[in-house]
Amino acid sequence: MQRRKVTFKLYPNAAQSARLEAWTRLHCELYNAALEERIDAWRKAKKSISYYEQQNALPAIKADRPEFVELGSHALQQTLRRLDLAFAAFFRRVKAGQTPGFPRFKSAKRFSGFAYPDPAGWKLMGHGGRGATLRLGSGKDALFIRARGQHRFGSESKPNDLTLTRRNGQWFVSVTLRVPEEACARQRKADRCRGVDFGVTDWATFDDGQIIANPRWLREELPKLADLQRQRARKRRGSVRHGRLGQRVARLHDRIANLRRDFVHQETTRMVQQCAVLATEQLAPKNMSRSARSTEQEPGRRVRQKAGLNREILSAAFGMAHQMLAYKAEEAGTRLHLSDTRPLKPSQRCAACWEIVPKTLADRLHVCPHCGHVMPRDQNSALVVLIDANTPGTGVAARPKPLPRQRGKSKSVTRETLATTLCV
Repeated sequence: MQRRKVTFKLYPNAAQSARLEAWTRLHCELYNAALEERIDAWRKAKKSISYYEQQNALPAIKADRPEFVELGSHALQQTLRRLDLAFAAFFRRVKAGQTPGFPRFKSAKRFSGFAYPDPAGWKLMGHGGRGATLRLGSGKDALFIRARGQHRFGSESKPNDLTLTRRNGQWFVSVTLRVPEEACARQRKADRCRGVDFGVTDWATFDDGQIIANPRWLREELPKLADLQRQRARKRRGSVRHGRLGQRVARLHDRIANLRRDFVHQETTRMVQQCAVLATEQLAPKNMSRSARSTEQEPGRRVRQKAGLNREILSAAFGMAHQMLAYKAEEAGTRLHLSDTRPLKPSQRCAACWEIVPKTLADRLHVCPHCGHVMPRDQNSALVVLIDANTPGTGVAARPKPLPRQRGKSKSVTRETLATTLCV
């Protein structure tokens, strides 16, 4: 059995929405009380309180506060486990020498929601089609909330756990499904071998010259976004109008994110359905979008231009595309090859003679002074990673002149299934 997570949008009525808000406030209160107990115990007695000690106190809490009873024991335990995970992440960063973030108290508005770690206390009914019904609780006080969403795993999938999230005044539910192996498999329509180069000018360029245009939703919405933010800046902080404009800004960001996610889902699905071998390079968007700002003694250069480039890099969602390609390629039986960028240098290497041809970001045409090979820069990069996919590691077997051996650097990573297809 495989596990897959799907998300539904909830449509509660006014009474149901008020009840969900009340439950969220109670979970937030429990979270803050457990955090305060841990802080006070360490401050006064130098004692560390574990998750199990706080979990054992839940029956007494429900006896004193009957309103916690309808939330369910397992949901309350999951809120305490959420705090325990926050402390575990804090101590892990301290040991690693990173900048730690101590768990903070949360207001009810900033508390995102709550979760059920197992199938107890809820039920998702009729989730095989385009809609579903979510039941929370049991008996005459149970909530039956209409949900909308669709997944491809059919009615044989079994819900395992559930997370309710509140975002921009709307409610969403993420359900982890236990799915049979055969239901996870994707049908491949072709057995092509393709190299792809992700970029900002064009979102994707293939080795045969085909491109996928960059939709640039964020750039199109920037004037509207800037106007809303200017209006919000003129309002008094904490006022009703300031809050309403903040909600409009959040909804616009949410719309852009939904459009981007839908686009990446569709394009990555189309790629794995058409390809038996798909080659691309390993990208590090975090390093690519690093700020150009520096210190007063050594100021950065072209800071505003680099900030605009960083915005476009993050808006293109390269990291999201790689994550989706990884699991979709496994489901479709496609071999996904990720070339190691540093030793291979796909954007600087000639696909015809394998020589290094230095270029700047402004050079969009690859012109090799060694062999005269001329090709668009991104198409040449896609061809280089495709050659590297045929000879995993460095691609030296495909060219007469081998690459210099790189010591201490990782080789290219290939994600593949048992049925591997090579391009010759």
